[in-house]
Amino acid sequence: MRALLILCVLAAMSLNAHGAEFHIAIITASDQEQPVRGQSFAGIQTQIDRPVHRAAELALHESSTSFSVFNITPVLRAINLDASANYHSQLKGLHPDSLVIVDTPEDTFIELTHILNQLGLITVNVRHTSPHLRDSLCMETLYHTIPSDRMYFDALVQFLIYSNWRKVLVIHGPSEVDHARAETLNNSLLKFGADVSDVREFTLSHHPDDRDNNKPEFITGGASYDVVAVVDTARDFGRYIQYRTRRARPVVGDVGLVPRGWHRTLERYGAPQLNERYRVFDSQTQLPASEAMSDAEFATWSAIKLITNSLNTIGTGTESLSVKSIMEHPDAQVDLYKGTRGSVRRWNHQLRQPILLTTADAVIAVAPMPKFLHPHHYVDTLGLDEPESVCQLD
Repeated sequence: MRALLILCVLAAMSLNAHGAEFHIAIITASDQEQPVRGQSFAGIQTQIDRPVHRAAELALHESSTSFSVFNITPVLRAINLDASANYHSQLKGLHPDSLVIVDTPEDTFIELTHILNQLGLITVNVRHTSPHLRDSLCMETLYHTIPSDRMYFDALVQFLIYSNWRKVLVIHGPSEVDHARAETLNNSLLKFGADVSDVREFTLSHHPDDRDNNKPEFITGGASYDVVAVVDTARDFGRYIQYRTRRARPVVGDVGLVPRGWHRTLERYGAPQLNERYRVFDSQTQLPASEAMSDAEFATWSAIKLITNSLNTIGTGTESLSVKSIMEHPDAQVDLYKGTRGSVRRWNHQLRQPILLTTADAVIAVAPMPKFLHPHHYVDTLGLDEPESVCQLD
């Protein structure tokens, strides 16, 4: 402990001698977003979904003491991409030691990761949960601080098994995204030994001939199950299923009991204080008590705090803080206010973290659940473990 303290002091002295800048860039593309971001087809607000700037500003605000100790000046830059102009030309002016947080639609995100990789910039995915992206975009410069769908569904299925709700009726939507996520859920169910009673696809059609697939009472009939798992990315149909299933059974997935990276009602580990800071730290734009960080915002906050919580790993000071050195350091960690520190999985650069199982008004459990064991790190029971991952960066 004494040796660690000495190292921290020496690092601070080194940085104080030179001074350093911590460059953060947030990339958005507002003209490519859906007209009503965060709302369902019917116009119902289903989740908080907004650009991630506020979470970044909170992380910097919380890190002000560390910046003072280490003589670091944070430099936050926001770039809203112009779709009519060349992306490379809009990004090439970024500082070479920048932490680049990308909050754009998926197609744009994929294009940007290749450009940013060519520029050698550390890039963070804070928005997209597809496990496929962790494999297809296997880059040394790319990190994922938002959980993958596999992490979310593994957490959910662990809770089902722990609760002895083993027989699962899976209902999913007709979109390609719903199909892909339903397959991910099925992989999680198989991984932990759940029984799939049936897999059914709902339709949004109101034609009488489609009633077996557009009415909850019919689509949940004719099967034996302990729980109904709903995959409905748009939250258009699933919000009607609770209390209308043929059997009186709980509903989980995208409605009912939902796996989340963050939630306003977590009451342990200092989470209430973090939620309060998020709400009031900017006196000009205070938020109501009902609002907390979305998962994308929490992922943004986590990315910046991973750097600032790990400043003691810096060996020398330069004109700019070496984001790359910290992200690659095996001891880089961040306090996530969820009961354990987050760290980076070296094989695919996913931030390991607990997952919250939540209703609208409460956190019911925090996964990993008890008795789910792992030989190296208990949180690695959530998501693709190293032997399962196509991406092998380590």
